[in-house]
Amino acid sequence: MSWHSDDRTRAQSPWADDDALGANLATAVAGADLYDRVLASADLAFRAHRGMVEARGGLEMDLMLLQLVYDSGSLEASAGVRDRSGGTSRTLVFEGDALSVEVEVETTSIEGQLIPPRPGHVTLRTPSDDVASVDTDDVGYFRFDVRPDGPLRLECSNGEGTCVTQWLPY
Repeated sequence: MSWHSDDRTRAQSPWADDDALGANLATAVAGADLYDRVLASADLAFRAHRGMVEARGGLEMDLMLLQLVYDSGSLEASAGVRDRSGGTSRTLVFEGDALSVEVEVETTSIEGQLIPPRPGHVTLRTPSDDVASVDTDDVGYFRFDVRPDGPLRLECSNGEGTCVTQWLPY
């Protein structure tokens, strides 16, 4: 069997030519129903991608989660413990690989120190918003004079790294 040039031309796809393919695609997309479906699919894919990016950011933050290693509120003797101001307080110590934080939670304030002691930055967060943010002093000391409602966490950073505490009821 021999192939003639006419046979080869007929056997080729009509889309072998980029201009013909482009014209056919333009005609297909011009149909309103198909266009709407393509647009809806693209919107869905974009939203799914954005959701994955946001979830990844949350996952990265959870990977930097400090471990609670001390909580004075869990000790039975803590009911009689008083801080230096005469009020009751709760002391928490969180440890991470490169950065730790010691926190004292009082009824109207939260204060603490980053470890190792050096300048840094601390942000007080609720699940819905950043409540306050402050730079620490040269030894990592910080203080928030706030009383947020509901759970909170601290995001802490200095030259050693960035980390967050777990959510705490306040």
